[in-house]
Amino acid sequence: MSPRRFASLLVALALALASAAPLWAQSQAINGSIEGLVRDGTGAPVPGATVTVTNTDTGEQRSLTTDSDGRYRAVLLSLGAYRVKAELKGFKTIERTGFTLRAGQTAVIDLTMEVGGVEEVVTVSGEAPVADPGKIDLGRTIGEAEVRNLPLIARNPFNFAFLQPNVTGYENEEFGVPRINANGTQMHTNYQIDGNTNTEKDRAGLRLLPASEIMVREVKLITSGFAPEFGQTTGMVYNAVTPSGTNDLRGSASYRFRRKQMSARPFFLSPTAPKPDTHADDYTATLGGPIVKDKAFFYGGYEHVAKDLSADRVIAVKPADASRLGLSSTAIPSSGVIPASQTVDFFLGKTDYQIAPEHKFSARYFFFKNESPFNINVLGPGGSPNTVDQGTDFHDRMDSVAGQLISSFGPNRLNELRLQFARRHQSRTASDGAGTGPAIAVSGIAVFGGPVAQVSDAGFDFSQKIWQVLDNFTVLHGRHSFKTGFDVQYVDDFRRNNLFQLYTFPTVDAYLAAKNGTNPRSYTNFQQLIGNPEVAYHSTFLSLFVQDDLRVSPRFKVLFGVRYDLFKIPDARPFAANPLSSSFKVDKNNFAPRAGFSWTLDSSARTVLRASSGIMYEPPLINFYEDAIQRNGDPRTLTATQNPTSAGAPAFPATLNDLPPGFARPLQSIVAMDADFSTQYTVLSNVQLERALTSDFSVSVGYVNSLGRNMPVLIDTNLIPTGQTLADGRPIFSTAVSSATRVNPAFNHTDTFRSVGKGTYNALTLTINKRMSHGVQAQASYTLAKGTDDAPLTGTYVVGSQDDRLSDPTNIDRDKGVTPFNQTHTFVLSGLIQPKVSRGGLGAALLNNNQLGFIAQANSGLPFNIRANRDLNLDGVTNDRPIGIDRNTGRLGRVLNVDARYVRFIPFGRVRGELFVEAKNIF
Repeated sequence: MSPRRFASLLVALALALASAAPLWAQSQAINGSIEGLVRDGTGAPVPGATVTVTNTDTGEQRSLTTDSDGRYRAVLLSLGAYRVKAELKGFKTIERTGFTLRAGQTAVIDLTMEVGGVEEVVTVSGEAPVADPGKIDLGRTIGEAEVRNLPLIARNPFNFAFLQPNVTGYENEEFGVPRINANGTQMHTNYQIDGNTNTEKDRAGLRLLPASEIMVREVKLITSGFAPEFGQTTGMVYNAVTPSGTNDLRGSASYRFRRKQMSARPFFLSPTAPKPDTHADDYTATLGGPIVKDKAFFYGGYEHVAKDLSADRVIAVKPADASRLGLSSTAIPSSGVIPASQTVDFFLGKTDYQIAPEHKFSARYFFFKNESPFNINVLGPGGSPNTVDQGTDFHDRMDSVAGQLISSFGPNRLNELRLQFARRHQSRTASDGAGTGPAIAVSGIAVFGGPVAQVSDAGFDFSQKIWQVLDNFTVLHGRHSFKTGFDVQYVDDFRRNNLFQLYTFPTVDAYLAAKNGTNPRSYTNFQQLIGNPEVAYHSTFLSLFVQDDLRVSPRFKVLFGVRYDLFKIPDARPFAANPLSSSFKVDKNNFAPRAGFSWTLDSSARTVLRASSGIMYEPPLINFYEDAIQRNGDPRTLTATQNPTSAGAPAFPATLNDLPPGFARPLQSIVAMDADFSTQYTVLSNVQLERALTSDFSVSVGYVNSLGRNMPVLIDTNLIPTGQTLADGRPIFSTAVSSATRVNPAFNHTDTFRSVGKGTYNALTLTINKRMSHGVQAQASYTLAKGTDDAPLTGTYVVGSQDDRLSDPTNIDRDKGVTPFNQTHTFVLSGLIQPKVSRGGLGAALLNNNQLGFIAQANSGLPFNIRANRDLNLDGVTNDRPIGIDRNTGRLGRVLNVDARYVRFIPFGRVRGELFVEAKNIF
């Protein structure tokens, strides 16, 4: 079935469900709820009262009637400031104002009605309780004030993930992907925008679309206590919620800049090289407001960023070697750095339309373009220093269009439909001034020549397209809020690798001999990829859930249900000589029961106990299957590796047009999926106790446990031990291939993905939350944690992983150790300070209209593997650990980092100017 027909079928199905009391539902990923009890002065419930919930930003209203217990509940509400009003004959009208609803929040607003005339109005102002009695999950919402005012030099809101407890890793300095690790997992994050998927499916840790401040109103983070509607991760859900227009016309424009005088000198830069330029220029503009008051609204945002990224791209080629090699001033510029830069454009357009009282529609379009010339690393093939000759321009374009329709069928039945199409296309071309011809590596000295040394160099092309349909249906019945829903994602992938050409020389003299024609075959070897480098495939992800949010009593709430995930992975490419390539197993047994509760322990709602437990499934990484398709023993491409004496070996700098005459296809090493490969999952549990010390200050302590099962491990299942062992017991294998050394001697190595890994994560957390009052808002958290597993995966499949292959393919227990991002102590403090002096005079002039935003992080160092940089037991892994050294036993130093943003506000009537300065890593 084609993607177009598939999408049409899903849209038709979803529309039919939306109009005919559907059976399934998603949830309030981008909306919120308001619920509570209406009582009289004696504490007795008030049934039959009319409760009107009004969004004071947009005029949106919802009217409800309290049930026999005096209970009301409004779900799928837009975000913003609200007013709740209760009316009943014989009682004074009561209004509650002054609180703001955030994404995923259930605001508990209880009302007490006094006897009197309905025309008499009693108004009470104030936020919902700081110890949230409606919350079950372990997470936080980073509100609009924090998004706008916390220091964020990178302009990358994904870096805010590190403000959440149980999260380790490191930030991204530009608009790339930070290395986010939650609950001890490696990069397992479910990225979302407005509740729609924003997760790239091929490798762990990748988001599909980047984010910018102009497209993010607030961020919802969840790491535990997931309701059944959330899934497809064993780590974190990161949901970026886009802004919307309101009845007030509001806009902004800004300019930010950075110059090299504002940055420290790179640590490894040669003392004689000038300090590299680190300039950055950033322009933003936003505008939102009403099209028709109380009915239709618009929002638009644009951002343009230009950055110099050369500061950490120091060229490590020695001047004397560069001179002997005859490298040009283009290949080795006088600046001493690779002239890497980046130009980025964001655009977001959004509209919200109240079609009728029972139907609301929202639509958005998002566009991103990244042009990054000379986007290469400092080191090239074999760890030799790169030169500018190897420069490739990275082109990255992403866009998405999405819509949401909320419909009500009476006061107690609501449906939400979401649709999305998202795509990413990235490619690499040779940079201006890059080298030509084949790539050349002089071992340990320099890499130069044409930028075609690796499969990801010039000529690389990748695209991923996702069609998504979600639908939910909610039924409110007494104390129950039933929800049921589905999420279908159709994923289309295409990849084209570069047909690389690489000469490797042992010394400068050997290269010069080939260059001047004295010995055109003085190279160590020549490698060229030949064949069809393209692959295309598709997959489908399906999720179903049903849940009940039950208010057992005014102080005890339970949420329970079950989720089902089905991941239809790409089809196999069978090859008769490889039985494992005949088909890929589709695991159909992914049922995930979950339950949690929130218990308010006192009548003043100051102490709340929360606990939850449930199963979370992790989607299989599509790159597993891509590699199994590509490397099934019948390769579409072959690497011709020629020694100087090989038949048909080219004379430098010639390349091959086809496989050389008499070329014998080398014995293949294959990648396979285990016939019983099952979906990875965790049993995730937590308990949290929160105590409100004041109306705006709370402290919580908690415990988190994660038990990982079916974790994927790449195991060479073709090796037969020789009977000899290393001193630490690791078996020694043979590089010779025969029936005595290989299970199937038709292949050399058979790297098989098996779901046999296990992991454990335990953490204690302490969180202090200070809601904005008296000019101060802050949140601090400390996590004491330990994560262990026996399932190492390399950076080929987990972005940023420094893990290695198994050290012993016969015994995975030998690789049990702390996880790659295990951090024993993690502390983070963030906040805003806005001093305000009510009296006039010098003090008011100096202190008012100032703001300080800050983020402070302190943590123990991350672990790393100590490597021997050789294959000790001849299993094909060339970076074995030394004898007696366990996995991830090295430890980096402690880290302390403080970022700050100072703002001086300058009011001009209805317009407010801001002069601000941001600084990163102050100390």
